[in-house]
Amino acid sequence: MNRFLSASALGAAAVLALAGCSSNSDTAGSTSPGEKIKIGLAYPAGNETYWTAYINAAQEEANKLGVDITFTDAKSDANTQNEQVNSLVAAGAKGISISSVEPTANKLAALAATDAGIPLITSNRTLDLDYGGESGANPRVHVGFNDHEIGQKQGELVIKACENIDPCQVVLEEGTAGSTTQVQRTGGLEEAIKGSPNIKILDKQNNDFDPTKAVDVTQSLLQKHAKFDVLLTHEDPTAVAAARVIEGAGRAAEVKVIGIGGSKDGINAVKAGNLFGTVWLSPGQDGGFAVASLVSIIKGEAIKDLKTGGERPTVEVPTVSVTKENAEQYPGEW
Repeated sequence: MNRFLSASALGAAAVLALAGCSSNSDTAGSTSPGEKIKIGLAYPAGNETYWTAYINAAQEEANKLGVDITFTDAKSDANTQNEQVNSLVAAGAKGISISSVEPTANKLAALAATDAGIPLITSNRTLDLDYGGESGANPRVHVGFNDHEIGQKQGELVIKACENIDPCQVVLEEGTAGSTTQVQRTGGLEEAIKGSPNIKILDKQNNDFDPTKAVDVTQSLLQKHAKFDVLLTHEDPTAVAAARVIEGAGRAAEVKVIGIGGSKDGINAVKAGNLFGTVWLSPGQDGGFAVASLVSIIKGEAIKDLKTGGERPTVEVPTVSVTKENAEQYPGEW
């Protein structure tokens, strides 16, 4: 039995068209001789520039491996993403990768794939489920960054930015509330700075990974707090937007801004001194590793660089802390 309501007929038809599927006779886990493997990649928010680079890399890897790939954009809505995964199942996908909007609400997507006998992995963002491994229950594995570790690296940049400042007052603009990214990056940050009594988190507000909203949130923080020393965001586009607002308010000399992501704009802002630092990520590796790992599972092959220790079996994408000193070595990809 399917675990959530089917998508509308129109939505299912659109996915079928995108997948190039001419028949509904495919059964889960089987592919006719000479037929291309069809996979689905469900991502959370196409309005975020990171996902454009991610999708391009995933498509490139799919072309390299000779598989057909269908992308779905949830537009930051967990229910929409559940329906889209259901449509991918109906369209005959042999495997699905999901980057969840919300780790609890999107558990239904993994359960639906399990009901249909289709392997599902998580990429970039995890689900609030036990992971089964290569031959276990969905989700099979996770591919992506360690967001807790990313938060820790941002925390290390904060410690560096706060040297010789006591107290060092920090404001944090978080991503979408409840998302894996928001929860784990904040958790890693707080763990990293807990041994630095001079650092105080003065305020937290959500900008939902939206640069336009970050402008409003930053203006609000500047009005609310006459003084703070560091502003953090959970991704570079919002950090760059916040830095521009701070400069416009005449407070750039007193506030250091730190992002996450290593975007082109973010790295350029670090080089120019508009951002104090960022944590460099590669969406190309993120998307490419996800497709390669999913296809390996479908073909019954060993997953490259799979780590089985820790909370879940994971193919890790590396990250690097970047400041002006090493920014030239890490050009942005998105």
